[in-house]
This record gives sequence, structure tokens and C-alpha cells, in this order.
Amino acid sequence: MPALRWAFAALSVLLLLALAGAWVKDSFSEWRGIQSRYNALAQRAGKPAVPVMIRQIWKPELDVVDRCPTCHLTMGGAPPLPGDPLFAPHPPIPHEVSALGCTLCHGGQGRATTAAAAHGPTPDWPRPILDRPNVEAGCGGCHSGIKTPSPALAERGEQLIAQYECEGCHHPPGALDTIGLKGLSEDWHDRHAGRVSDGGVAFAPLADEDVPVVAAALSTRIGAPRLMAGKSLAARLGCRGCHLINGLGADEGPRLDDGPRRATVATAELAQWHQEHLLDPPRRVKDSRMPRLGLSAPEAELLTVFVLSLRAQALPEAWLPRDRVRTSRLGERDLATDGASLYAALCSACHGAAAEGRKFDTTAQAFPALSNPVFLALADDEFLRRSIRLGRPGRRMPTWGKPGGLSPKEIDALATHLRSLERPAPVFAALVPVDPLDRAQGGQLFTAECAPCHGLTGEGSALAPPLAAKDNEVTTTDERIHGTLAAGVAGTAMGSFRTLEPRQLRAIITTVRELPRLELSRARWVPRVGDPVRGAALYPEHCARCHEPEKGKAEAKGPGLLGRPFLSVASDGYLAGTIIRGRPGTEMPAFGAAGKEHARLEPDRVADLVAWLRSHGTFAPPANAGTPKSP
Repeated sequence: MPALRWAFAALSVLLLLALAGAWVKDSFSEWRGIQSRYNALAQRAGKPAVPVMIRQIWKPELDVVDRCPTCHLTMGGAPPLPGDPLFAPHPPIPHEVSALGCTLCHGGQGRATTAAAAHGPTPDWPRPILDRPNVEAGCGGCHSGIKTPSPALAERGEQLIAQYECEGCHHPPGALDTIGLKGLSEDWHDRHAGRVSDGGVAFAPLADEDVPVVAAALSTRIGAPRLMAGKSLAARLGCRGCHLINGLGADEGPRLDDGPRRATVATAELAQWHQEHLLDPPRRVKDSRMPRLGLSAPEAELLTVFVLSLRAQALPEAWLPRDRVRTSRLGERDLATDGASLYAALCSACHGAAAEGRKFDTTAQAFPALSNPVFLALADDEFLRRSIRLGRPGRRMPTWGKPGGLSPKEIDALATHLRSLERPAPVFAALVPVDPLDRAQGGQLFTAECAPCHGLTGEGSALAPPLAAKDNEVTTTDERIHGTLAAGVAGTAMGSFRTLEPRQLRAIITTVRELPRLELSRARWVPRVGDPVRGAALYPEHCARCHEPEKGKAEAKGPGLLGRPFLSVASDGYLAGTIIRGRPGTEMPAFGAAGKEHARLEPDRVADLVAWLRSHGTFAPPANAGTPKSP
């Protein structure tokens, strides 16, 4: 019994010490000292003191319990006081702080009552607090559907806003900084007509073509200029060409919109990691497939703000902002869907901002130039659409037509944009003789451009019909030849030659018209079917060194030719035309003429090579194959 009494006495003492320790800890807690400091400053400033107590914002519908106002007193309604950053007013935002709480935007642990616990880092906490340079990323947690217009359109719009002095009438200063959250009605400009400002200045209507441009710029103003600049930069650089973002993008790299991630470091450290990774991916991630994009440090910082903004918050339906409803519920895109904007967002990272093609120092593969005039001369619109829709599985070209990818309308817009990169064909009227006709030039052009398929005297070959056939004398006119040269013939090796100048076209047309006629019939000509067995022997000699990976390497220098997706898109004519004409500006030579490092391939041999390639896949020709394309 005495032992039990001693044990009970010892436990009682320990309990009293624990209670005393808890009282001491609470009495000298960090937040009490902050509130006492506030009351001392308030007394000197003649302001009322605040009761010393735990303060919190409770929003059960948002799962928010934020005790941040315990230290940041002005967030809980206390008057701002100079002399301490904790007592400064919250910067102007379009939301009432008490209506949303703090952690919804800023991250951190709202239930904590010490700076270390609230600000972190805390192991396994999904949303570390955002540091000051990245604080605008918090806006993206709710406003994930703010639309990014065409970057060029938004930039021009900001210039017009300054030019028209819009902010001279909108008061207080910065009144337009959050107009994008409210949205602009379609008749916003008409409703301005006739208005007079407080200063008596009449509203000057904008030029008709400037109205949508200004509207595009205003739509990006959500009170977070760094976030929108980062989002616009991501759209311009083509990040979605590798990463899934807000439901649209490829799976070449990790998706960036997969919500909160468990974090064991502060956001400042995480932001530093992102910036270093964006500037030099292989240095931060061993064997990274992401190439060096040549970004500047400020660009990496803006992109980091955008990446950090992609931790979307789970919100009740009633709390969803309008922009998020439009994207998550109504299926609208968060970026402009004209062809140029889609190209920038999805294709430019690999193919270049102007479709000029790219080659990175970390990849063996060179990404082709889609603006290459010979490519566009041979690739008809259906080729472009099907290539976008089917992609190149096994390569880095995504399958954009899969569920969740691009809609048929968006694919059409993208293909139309690519076609717009092609030089317009000279009209026939421009060929009317002005200068003396240069027959020598016509002969040279015929030898270089026509003879590889049609023969040196226009006698025809396995690939192309005879131009010197007698039945061409009556049916072939200057205008008809011009139409074929300007537009090409769909599905055949006859691509367009619209890059030629009018006087060159006139010279080559005259040469064709003056060919000595042969006892041949164009009407009875049919292309020769190649021999795949002979083609199999030609491929290793002429093609494999570029189109097959070298031993020990994962990628080939040139695009793969044997995949079914590619061969289901490329017609025999496209294949033959590419072999004959090559790709100027690349390592792909024109086999229609001998070069320093390659021999000329006769039309029969080209047909054999095409037959062997075709044996690896199928092609469904469009209904208009073999007919002249539209100029």
C-alpha cells in the first residue's frame, strides 16, 4: 500500500507539472506576443485594442478552418497599423478574405497557431504555403478555366488599351485589373457608346477590328498578371505537346494537372527546383527526355508560377467560378482554338514557332519543318488532317484524335493553319508575257523539276504520264498546265510548284508546250506497280542509315517510315514525290538527281522502293485522289 501511495503522489506531481507547463506555454505563446505587440502599437496610434484570443475563419462547406487571423490580425477585421508587416492590410483582391479564408489561396496549414507549423514545410502536407514570388499561383486553384487567348492577340490588346487610354476613365486606379473574372458581355462596346466619363470626356468608339482584340486582353485580367503571363507563355511554347494540362495535351511527359501532390519541401524550394529544371532539364533529372528549350530566367520563373497554379481545389458546385464551370462542366477549352493558337499550344515545342523545324542537343531526332515548301507541296489537306488525328505511335507525335484529344473541328483548324503557311500560287494572269521569254531557263527547270518523273523528253515513266504524247496537243492548254503546276495532283507524286516565280512558270509551261510529240498516248498510261523484292534491297542502301536507329541508340535521325500509322496516311504518290524531291534544308536528299553522297534513283527503282514500303502498311486513298488540287 505505501508503494501505491508514493506512485499516486508522483503521478499527481507530474500531472500538476504538465498542467503548469501547458499554462506557461500558452501564456508565452507566439501568437499572444504578436497580439500584445499589436495592442501596444494600437495604443500609440489611438486605435482600439483587440482581445487576446485565438481567431479563426471557419467555412465547413469549403473544409476551411483557418486560424491565420490569430497572427495576421487585419485579416480578421482589426484595423491596419503601420510598424509591422503582420498588421498591414491585405492587398486589393476581388474576393472578401473572410468569405474564403486564407489557405484556399495561399496554402499552408490553417489549423496551426505557430508560424513554423502554419507555413511549413511539413512532411506529407499536400499544399505547402506559397512564397511571395509565386503567390499568384493560388488563384489557379479555383480559377483553372481562365481562357488564354492568342498570345499575339492579347499583347496587341494591351497596346490598344494604353493607346485608347481606357484606364483614364475607369476609377479607382486598377479597376480593370480583375475585369476578366466578371467576364465581358458581347455588347460591352456598344453599351459604352455615348457614355461620358466623370471628367466630362466622351467615350471614343474603338475601330471595329480593335474591339475583339481589346476584349481578348481584358479577359486575361484576373488580378494575377504573373500567373496569366506564365499561362500565356506555356501556350506559346507548346507545353501541351508533351504534358496534359486541364484535360488537353499529350502523355510524352508527366501530366501537370493531377491536383495536389504530397510535398516535403517548402514551395520556395519546390519553385527553385522547377526553375532549374525548366532551364536545364537533364541537369536536374537524369535521363530526362525534356530538351533544353533555351528559356531565360524570367521565363522560367513565370512558367513556375503557372505550374504551381495547377493544384486545383475540390470545390462544391455552388462555389465553382464561372470560368471553371465553362471548362469542367461545359467542355470549353481554356485556350483559343483557332488554328494558329492550337499550333502554338500543341506543336510549336517540337516543330518550331514558325513550323521551321527543330533539333535539340539532347535528342538524335530532328523534328521536321511543317512549313517546308516541298512538304506542303506534296501533303494534301487530308494528309495533314489524318496525320494530326492518328499521330505517330512509337514516336513523339501524339495521337490527337483519340478520346479527350482534339475535336474534328479543331483538327480542321490546325490543318488549315498549316496550309496557310504555304505560299499562295501565282494567278494565271500574272503569267502574261511582260519580259522576253527565257527558253533556256525553261529547259533547265524542266530538267530539274519535271524530267525526274516525266522523263528527259517528256516520254513518261513508271511514276508519271508522258507529257509529249500526241493526245496532249489539243487537250493541254497553258492555263491547264499552270493549274497543275500551281496546285499539283492529289494522291500522286505530282506536288505543286507554286514556289516558282511567274516568269519561271511561264518559261516551263512554254517548254512543255513545245516538246516534240511522240507516238504515245497519255490516256492509256498507267503507273507501273513496283517490285517489293527489289525495293527491299534498295532500302538498306539508300534509306536505313537515317530512318533506322543506329546500334545502341533509341532514336533515328529521320522519321520512321515503316509504322502503319504513317503508311496509312502517306499515299504512294506522297512517298514517291518525297524520294524524288527530297526535303530542302534537311539531310533528306532529292534522289531525282545524283548528288555528292547519293546516286540518282530511276523512276522504276523509286516505284520498287515505294512498293516495299507499302508492304508494311495500308493506305486508304481519298475520293479525289488523282485529280488536280485546288490552287
